[in-house]
Amino acid sequence: MEIRHPGRLYGNLTIDDLRQGNVSQRCNPLIADLFRRIQMTEAWGRGMPLILKHAPDAAFREVGNLFIVSFERPSFLEQEGEGEPAAQETTQNTTQEKILALLTAEPTLTRKMLAERLGITEDGVKCHRLQGRFAKAGRGALADYELLELLLTYGVPRTDTKPIATV
Repeated sequence: MEIRHPGRLYGNLTIDDLRQGNVSQRCNPLIADLFRRIQMTEAWGRGMPLILKHAPDAAFREVGNLFIVSFERPSFLEQEGEGEPAAQETTQNTTQEKILALLTAEPTLTRKMLAERLGITEDGVKCHRLQGRFAKAGRGALADYELLELLLTYGVPRTDTKPIATV
């Protein structure tokens, strides 16, 4: 997997500086401050040490006017072993299937009714529906704010992220 950032490294930073960690130079202070206010930033300068800890084989390079980070992506079977899906993924898929089955049988069910029948929160129903739509139809199935909302659910679990996504 590659993450491409348009533009070169900010300021006088080098890839060696990044590898040493605890470097904090914000190229967009407004976005950085927004992430801090919505508590999506733990502390300045912790990103690189965390990346290097959890993905020590990450490759960093600058090509033309791009900064690129490449991560090795292990296959699902290597990651889970024996080909068994992760418990969380199985639960998510099962919940999404239950939501679809209930809605197919009774299309007029509200989010509240679905939550009561499934024993989860209304926000949980909403999150599973977004994940299911994205998994089945891709990015085009979601409005921009819904895509942002879905991404935010991974950083701010068990919270309604729509207010943050639509600011």
